[in-house]
Formats: sequence, structure tokens, C-alpha cells
Amino acid sequence: MKKTHLCLAGLMLAAVFTGCSDSGEKSYSEAKLPYGATMLTDTESGNVPITYDRRFISADEAKVLSDYFYSLQTKDEQLLHDTTLELYTDFVIDSLYQGILGMDGLVADMSSKFAAEDDVPYTIEEVEIKSFYTTDNEESSDLANLYNMLSELSGEENYTSTHISDGKYITYTIRTDTDGTTKFFKDQTLFLIKVDGAYVVCS
Repeated sequence: MKKTHLCLAGLMLAAVFTGCSDSGEKSYSEAKLPYGATMLTDTESGNVPITYDRRFISADEAKVLSDYFYSLQTKDEQLLHDTTLELYTDFVIDSLYQGILGMDGLVADMSSKFAAEDDVPYTIEEVEIKSFYTTDNEESSDLANLYNMLSELSGEENYTSTHISDGKYITYTIRTDTDGTTKFFKDQTLFLIKVDGAYVVCS
């Protein structure tokens, strides 16, 4: 059985809103609580612990995110390739390196973003999904722009409707450890989309 650790604050909040009220106040079900009310930390699906609200993020999504961040921690080119959208990644590589470097350069650059010092190994101790938007939200212009970009890159006008069945623009906080020194990287963002049945990251 997967081990998860429920956030105490979330449980307390849920109890407040779902409990009966002597004053006749309206009760609220868990489903109506905002994101963050039922947080858990998954430490078993992958090598990097992912904290998220289980009502909005699935275990499959958490696994892909864990593998993606582990690829950055370990500078694993193949794992980065497996957890990202090739169409998008190829564009990023071509734009950044113009054929001089490939996935090796990209994974090194992306990994260095969370390093306390240049070329110093670190461990990602936790990634917490703070919030997300979908195309149903007013704040989803970033996601809509990504979809337009993918349509242009693919040359398929209907790329989104044909290939993408889910998408989130995620804000997260990452905590790393470097030789006992903890660092927090807040307000980080990425796209997590489901393409042809598989979740992949665009970042």
C-alpha cells in the first residue's frame, strides 16, 4: 500500500467545514473545499517526494513529476527525455544551443537552476504543488499560449483537440539539500499535460 502523510492542517480544515453545526450553519463536503485542504506527501511513487492535494492531482501525475525532478537531480538525459514532450523539448534545445548541444546540455542547465553552487550535487527533498490552473480558469492564458505554440510546432491546426486530453499550469515550491544546507525555490512553474494518453512536462 502506498504510504501517504495527510497534512494536519488540511484535516483540521476539513473537519471544520464538514462537521455538523448547532447553529444551523451550512455544512460543506470535502469536494467543495479549495485546493490545499487535503494535502498528502507521496514518498513511494518515485525518488522525489511530491506533496499535492489528492483531489486535484492524480498519483500518475505525481509519478511523472517525481521522475522529472529526479532527472534534474541526477542529470539523467534519458529520464528527462521520457518525462518531457519531445516536440517542445526539441524546440527548446534548438533555440538555446542551435545544434551545438543536445539533451546533455539541457539537463545540465535545468539541473543547475536548483543547485546551491555551480556543479555541486544536491538532493531534492520535496516538491510541493502550491496551485494550478487549467483552460477552464481565467488565469489559463499561459496554458492556452502553450497549446497554440504546440500547434505551430507540430504543423497540426487541431493538435490540441487531437492529442491533448488534460493540462495544468502548475506553481510549486522545491526544497533541496546541499551538504546539510537547505534551500527553498518558491514560485516555480511548469506545464503538465496529457498527450496521447501519457502525462509529460513542458518546462
